[in-house]
Amino acid sequence: MKVYAEFIQENNISYRRKTLLQFGESINLIGSAVLMNPGSAKPKSKNINIDIIKNFYKENHNNKIELKDSWYSFSNDSTMNFLEKIFNGWYVDKYFKLNGIIQLFNCFYYRDQNLQNARRQFSQNSKYLFNESIFFKDKPVYFGWGKEGKSGVFRDIAQEIFSEYNHEFTPIYNKDFSENNYYHPIYVNCNYSKDELLKKFINDFRKLISE
Repeated sequence: MKVYAEFIQENNISYRRKTLLQFGESINLIGSAVLMNPGSAKPKSKNINIDIIKNFYKENHNNKIELKDSWYSFSNDSTMNFLEKIFNGWYVDKYFKLNGIIQLFNCFYYRDQNLQNARRQFSQNSKYLFNESIFFKDKPVYFGWGKEGKSGVFRDIAQEIFSEYNHEFTPIYNKDFSENNYYHPIYVNCNYSKDELLKKFINDFRKLISE
């Protein structure tokens, strides 16, 4: 997995947004995920092949995205690794090798693996809230913001994201926001073997991902 992301620092606070997880050499869009806030992954280098990012947005979104000097290669973290397993069928014993890019978004782009800190920083007026529904396209989206997105401080922004999505492409979700479970990848990894509803959901999501 190669990780690229837009990394911004303002007033000694770090934000990570527009994160791309690349598997293999393809730049085709596999799908997307929306979680709560960025965690422990860290910027590694600004010395990256910027053409990969430019071509990804051009080919998949017909978008000549303005690439500032804020793009870095990043380390991966446990959440990204578990997300890969959700998309590639590892949990349902139907593993295949991913080849392409998963877009990773968050409700709020404040980078801190401590959820309590993220709660304290969260503001509906922040310019670093999710506003990128145009990038979902016609691919599956994994909504994994957990209870914090369903009924916590991120609820309003999560519900707005959910309502703007064309659910034709991920029909396993109930269109009623409150009727779904939004399993965070860490929860999936810890509970897959003992939660029958979770098993069914992950299996159904895997069927939406093209090999």
